[in-house]
Amino acid sequence: MNSRSFILSAVIAGVVIGFLANLPVLNLINCFLCIWVWVGGFLAVFLYRRFQHGSLDLTAAQGAGLGALSGLFGAFVGVFVNALTSFISIPMFNNVASYLQIDGDLPFQVGVFPSMIVSTIFFFIIDVVGYPLFGAISGFISASLLGKGTQTESEGTS
Repeated sequence: MNSRSFILSAVIAGVVIGFLANLPVLNLINCFLCIWVWVGGFLAVFLYRRFQHGSLDLTAAQGAGLGALSGLFGAFVGVFVNALTSFISIPMFNNVASYLQIDGDLPFQVGVFPSMIVSTIFFFIIDVVGYPLFGAISGFISASLLGKGTQTESEGTS
């Protein structure tokens, strides 16, 4: 396994995860089973195979590791994106809560700096656990599926 391609694939996929999963409006799509993290895990495996010119040296376990690493990078990128865009995200969250008629004090307040810090830390803790988990599952599945397809093709031509 090529460690340079492994790390580069994880970093690129992690940046994609971090941005797509934490940008306002797009982060609402991520609420559906962490879809951007699933996409990022697949992207990491796809990029690794591209960097290796389609070689079959990525096992399902290595794919899981690649997906988990990309999820971890995504969590760290996401904390910065979340911090920079929380002035947009917090009002959106509060509007959704009002629309759903959620009663009581909302946890995050618009324009209150401590609330922005607390929300960033809160979502970082969730992301640092969830992103590697879903990234690992996605990487495992992606490496299994992509590896079998090319393995069968290469066996058929031999």
